[in-house]
Amino acid sequence: MNPLKHSFLLGAASLMVVSSVFALNSTEAQALTQKLLASKVIDMPAVAAKIVASADKVDRIETAKAAVVAVAKNQPNALSTVIGAVLRKAPEATEAVVAAAIEVAPQLARTVVAAATFATEGQDAVILATADRLVPNQKSELRNEVTVAKARRSMKPTAKTALGRTIVIAGTDAISTAPTTIQTVTVTTNSTGLTVTNVVTSVVTNVPTVIKATNTFDVNRPANYTSP
Repeated sequence: MNPLKHSFLLGAASLMVVSSVFALNSTEAQALTQKLLASKVIDMPAVAAKIVASADKVDRIETAKAAVVAVAKNQPNALSTVIGAVLRKAPEATEAVVAAAIEVAPQLARTVVAAATFATEGQDAVILATADRLVPNQKSELRNEVTVAKARRSMKPTAKTALGRTIVIAGTDAISTAPTTIQTVTVTTNSTGLTVTNVVTSVVTNVPTVIKATNTFDVNRPANYTSP
């Protein structure tokens, strides 16, 4: 056999072996799906995150994919929060998770992209490229979702947020009116040379006042707070 061809075949065989190591078998995937779907919808993000975090490192990407696909197929209302929870535990699975979710539920591509962008850092280009490849007819909408998610992400509180810090967000100015009494004072001198002072309180009007509106939030942590 040609030595070059022989080396190529060996390399291909090795790749197949490695791929099988990283893939979950059907029994494992089914068990994962059953455990996740048996939980309440509100608990699914936490359950999915725990499943992914406890998986072996070599299985983590496939585990994340299986969790997201199960939710996309059976509980799409929880997809956004599950994607966020999973990718915070396994950001290296971002591309695979986005692709798997969109392939199963292309109508939820915007939800998938927004959730993945918000949950990860430095993956925006990968997320967009993956989504563009799978749903090219939604490019404009997907870019808008990424832009909004990045803005939201930049406002997320971090573990470094100082205790007692006050966040002030400007609101809409309002106009307030209050009744004001105006007094008119008249000073005259009569024919005898006496000075007469006349005070008239008869004019009442509403004077507008501009009120600067702000929303103020105090960031306080309990004494036993620990960073997640």
